Amino acid sequence: MTIVGDPHAGQEPSLYGQEPLPTSSQEAAPGLVDQFVGLLTEPVALFRRLNRTPVFWGALLVLTVTAVASTLIWGLKVDVDAMLRPALEKNPALSADQIDSAISIQGKFMFPFSVVGALLGTPIAIAFFALINWGLACLFPEGERPTYKQAMSAVAVTGLLGALRNVLVMVMCLLRPVGGATPEKLVPTNPGFFVHVANPKLQALLTSLDLLTIGSLVLGFLAMRHVLRGRAVAAWISTTLGILAALVAVAFAK
Repeated sequence: MTIVGDPHAGQEPSLYGQEPLPTSSQEAAPGLVDQFVGLLTEPVALFRRLNRTPVFWGALLVLTVTAVASTLIWGLKVDVDAMLRPALEKNPALSADQIDSAISIQGKFMFPFSVVGALLGTPIAIAFFALINWGLACLFPEGERPTYKQAMSAVAVTGLLGALRNVLVMVMCLLRPVGGATPEKLVPTNPGFFVHVANPKLQALLTSLDLLTIGSLVLGFLAMRHVLRGRAVAAWISTTLGILAALVAVAFAK
């Protein structure tokens, strides 16, 4: 018999008495392991949970640390001359001495600038893309307007696939010679790793067709829908911007 006004009515008993029903205020935010596993197994369930309990500092820290570490390891092994000379030699305005001088100067500053860029650029990039997605979701909301914290959570947690790429770069740098390859060319998750063509733009296109990049775009679409609760048009605009950014990088490849 149910007692009128009984706060435990309808709840299942346990060995220790009545268990309180979970509420959104009691729900714990997913930890880093839950976030990564959820991305690979149940992204929609993870994103709905992040909508209720947004969290991003852990994912942002992992992204930044792995970006710096992979840049450090790559920078210590890369052959700067082999990386820069082919592009510089295509410029008929540069003499052999000028090419040697440019390589010498860039070789001195590239390593520290790359590390600082990874350290500062990673959180700045996450914050910037979160701002864009937050603006889109506010323009096309599906229900309540999202918070910027939810946007940071969506972008940072989805970016954990980027942390996986950084780890792969470190592993590949330690297992094989790097030569003049840039980090994205070292990851065996794109056809550019296996197929090499003379045309730099075609090579860049092959490299851009990366499984982790494609996965990030798909997850970004789902995160826009379920973390920020933006309408489908907002998710499509965000995804299209990501594709256009990749195409611009291909267009300027040398």
